[in-house]
Amino acid sequence: MKYVLIVSKSEKTIVSLHDLLQQEGYCQCMFAHNTEQAKEHISNNEFDLIVISTPIEDGAGLDLSVYMIDHTRAGVFLLTGEDTLERVGEKLQQRGVFTLAKPVSRVLFHQSIRVWQATKNRIDGLERENEKLKLQVEEIKIIHRAKCTLMQCLAMSEPQAHRYLEKQAMDMRQSKRKVAEQVLNTYEA
Repeated sequence: MKYVLIVSKSEKTIVSLHDLLQQEGYCQCMFAHNTEQAKEHISNNEFDLIVISTPIEDGAGLDLSVYMIDHTRAGVFLLTGEDTLERVGEKLQQRGVFTLAKPVSRVLFHQSIRVWQATKNRIDGLERENEKLKLQVEEIKIIHRAKCTLMQCLAMSEPQAHRYLEKQAMDMRQSKRKVAEQVLNTYEA
């Protein structure tokens, strides 16, 4: 399920954005009219997308968009006047805020959402790959520590320690990491 937070002082804008976002599959929508309400929502919920349509009640839409980038993993879209967009658009885009000039066409809005979703899917894939690599590095470190421990405690050579871990893993039908952890528990305790 896709969760979205819409921030705007205008009920008409909120309804219009809600309708557009439902077409993109964002069924769970929450609404805020100012910075305080928006910050309260993100402290209690996790959103996939945050759309801020300026101006908002306290006039802090630009600052709020940067705050949302810094404090959430959501995609942040700022809808603002063309004059404001020209002044701060590039700076906000460098921070990761998607900026669109108002009035926004339906087609441009939907295309922007799809570009953001494609980008998010790519980032999610890279994050999964990063986690997988971190686990592999951690496993290598544990196995290396176990080999060093075997070399110190049992006077094995590095090839002997390596072979010992492999043979134990095969004989016990466990991963090399599990065997390495058992070696560390035995000799480092």
